[in-house]
Amino acid sequence: MRSAARGITIALALALAACGGTTSTGGGTASYQGKTIQLGAILSLTGAGGVYGPSSKKGADLAVETINNSGGVNGAKLALDTRDDGSDKAQSAQVAQTLIQQGNLLALLGPTLSNSAVAVHPLAESFKIPILAVSTTGIHIVPDCNFPKTDPCRYVFRDSLGEETAIPTNIKIYAAKAHPKTGVLMVANDDKFSKDGGTIVTKTVDQYGITLLDTIQFSKTTADFATPVTQALSKKPEVIFITSLGGIPAKIMIEARKQGFTGQFLGGNGFNTAVVSKQAGTAGQGAESGSAWYLDNTFPSNAEFVKAYRAKYSSDPDQFAAQGYAAILILADAAKRANLTFSDVAGDRSKLRDAMETVNIQTPLGPFQFTSAHDVKQTVWVILMDGKGGFNLLASVNPS
Repeated sequence: MRSAARGITIALALALAACGGTTSTGGGTASYQGKTIQLGAILSLTGAGGVYGPSSKKGADLAVETINNSGGVNGAKLALDTRDDGSDKAQSAQVAQTLIQQGNLLALLGPTLSNSAVAVHPLAESFKIPILAVSTTGIHIVPDCNFPKTDPCRYVFRDSLGEETAIPTNIKIYAAKAHPKTGVLMVANDDKFSKDGGTIVTKTVDQYGITLLDTIQFSKTTADFATPVTQALSKKPEVIFITSLGGIPAKIMIEARKQGFTGQFLGGNGFNTAVVSKQAGTAGQGAESGSAWYLDNTFPSNAEFVKAYRAKYSSDPDQFAAQGYAAILILADAAKRANLTFSDVAGDRSKLRDAMETVNIQTPLGPFQFTSAHDVKQTVWVILMDGKGGFNLLASVNPS
């Protein structure tokens, strides 16, 4: 227990520095003593996104606890109200509406799934409340947040690495190593995240001399993948690209190995949790994806996060926990510098939004700043499932 306590103490000091140390730009010094900074989160704790949302919640909860135990933000305590959207788009919008109408929230996190962000992010934009996407990686999350217009959304930010960066980076690394010539894409046709990933794969493979022999579409509600996998393997591909979420990637891998496939699985953000890696087991060993985070990355801020997470939860964090933790650090840093009034909610939300644009802190994801489009610019970690529920590092690619 002493070593665990030391890990938490170090993490507390780290977060305190991140929320007000020399790594921040700007200079808000107002005292918030006795105040509470109210935040809300819309996460998929159940349903298809339930393999990702709980980790985001654990990471965010740890960051709130860490910061509060270190004196808070200029003396103010953080409070996080997390609601489950059941991985349902309509329910996600309803949860967001309920949280926003409480009237006292400074900012929101979420939702977990890109499919839900289509409904939630425009809602946050219309109410002018900052929202930080902690796991949504589809196309058009930022800067246009799925609005049917060309003006960029001002209140939507993302700390999750988009598939438009992760998937091409992964394909590039694998192509340079193995020089595959053929592949088949397996994609859920009724989910934004999955369809966006499929679009990115289709646009990318030609650049690396890979011929896409077929695109096998299926519903995210599919239970038995014997038929679609048989259809895919009939093309004799060297690579199977999988763009889907929840337990689907693992089911496809298990069925493909059962049917004798010995080639490579390439995927995106849907692979990047220990839950999916464990579900796939030995069938997923070597399955490769581009990730926003890696457990043993050498950023000092990550080492302290991992120690604190293990001490609190007795397990390793994953990418989604790291992004949830980083999101709270980002919002805390912005709040510290925003000179909040705690009497003008609309004005404070606008101040926070402005301060978020100049965040410059250390996080488990590494040095963090937003691009002009409110997106991330960070290292991409190309990782391999280890067949035991974890991941090994293949390569890291610095941001261009």
